[in-house]
Amino acid sequence: MSSAEGISLLAHLQTPILVGDPEGCVVYANPAFRSRFCQAGGDPMGQPLAMVFEGGAREAVLTAVAEVLEFGQSARLQLREGDCGYTGLASPIEAEDDRVGVVMVLLEEQSSEDYMGFTEGIGEPIAEAMRSLQGLSRRLDGSLDADQQASLARSLKSIETAQQRLRDLQMALRGGRPRSGRFDVGHLILRVAERVMNDTERKLEIEVLMPPNLPRVAGSPVVFERLLTQLVRQRIDEAKSDKPLTLLARALGGEQPRGVLVSLVDIPDSSRRNATGQPPEALQQGMASMDGDVVCVEDSIAGRVTSMRLAVVEP
Repeated sequence: MSSAEGISLLAHLQTPILVGDPEGCVVYANPAFRSRFCQAGGDPMGQPLAMVFEGGAREAVLTAVAEVLEFGQSARLQLREGDCGYTGLASPIEAEDDRVGVVMVLLEEQSSEDYMGFTEGIGEPIAEAMRSLQGLSRRLDGSLDADQQASLARSLKSIETAQQRLRDLQMALRGGRPRSGRFDVGHLILRVAERVMNDTERKLEIEVLMPPNLPRVAGSPVVFERLLTQLVRQRIDEAKSDKPLTLLARALGGEQPRGVLVSLVDIPDSSRRNATGQPPEALQQGMASMDGDVVCVEDSIAGRVTSMRLAVVEP
């Protein structure tokens, strides 16, 4: 393949790519690079590779390019542009007079928040598999032989192990990561209640009880809204048809609140409910990702209460 054909191919890639000559100056920047790293109308052609970047990225590129041109060895680098992080590889390419130039490929890194979203998506089907097997175990209690009981027990144990490994992964992703933001939890509670009542075919009432000015809490509003919506829908499916659900919220800690407690109260129908005692696995994982926690308690008369604690943003 000719160099012209190679350059034409690079133009179609969505990955930012720079090509430099033996002097370390830019001879080609593909459109993906220009759109992410160059100001409108800016042209990096002829500039030293390192000068195309700013701040700490400039030093990282300068070091990598020097290693490639001096020793003919590939060099890895990491840099940031705006809110995006990139992992780069600078490699030698043949140039004129037995000298080498450099080609630099930059791959955008996914944030821990992106990976946390993936783990939450994995956690829900695992939790559903656990609920299904637990329900099957209760229904078949006493009717399985020893081998079948052992097989079912191994399956449940394997799912528990997968859930623990998923929690370990989430803990690793959260390590050293600041909380993702702050949000008005009262506003989200009202929005979830209204949307669920409008979207549910079954006639039901969701009563909301909370003070007018709750403190803002730490975490991701997108994650919490999804978790609360999933919980409300699940409780609706399990609740007695003639009993309303109640959403409550209150601040914890008096005049200097340290947290906000959001609770959902329902009266479950024993013929439609899932296993008792533990909140849904996806809810536990999601709350843990925001440095919160969740508990579930139940009374035969008062019903079931699922409470989620969120940390208040420090002033």
